[in-house]
Amino acid sequence: MNEKENSGQNNNGAGYNSYAPNSYNGPVVVSNAIPEKSGGKAVGSLVCGIISVLGFWSFVTFFVSIVGIVLGIINIAQKNPQKGMAIAGIILSVLGLLLTVAFIFIYVVLIAAAM
Repeated sequence: MNEKENSGQNNNGAGYNSYAPNSYNGPVVVSNAIPEKSGGKAVGSLVCGIISVLGFWSFVTFFVSIVGIVLGIINIAQKNPQKGMAIAGIILSVLGLLLTVAFIFIYVVLIAAAM
């Protein structure tokens, strides 16, 4: 045996600790099978609340306000992370609902007074 074989070197001179090239690119990341809770309902509640406050003069916002309240309550009941946004959406939706009801009442009174 020659000295090269006894010294722990292979034919390319890199030593026994050298590895052949492979296709290993790094650790394999496995995604969580359970999706994270998102604040989609909280955002929806907030958007409905803003729309209902800004458009209280429209009769459609009556239904938008109810949708905003329901989405906010569902978000809080499911303990999603954006609780503050859901509360703000509920408050704005209730305010929009009250403004819409008051506007409808005033509108009906004015129509009745005009007759």
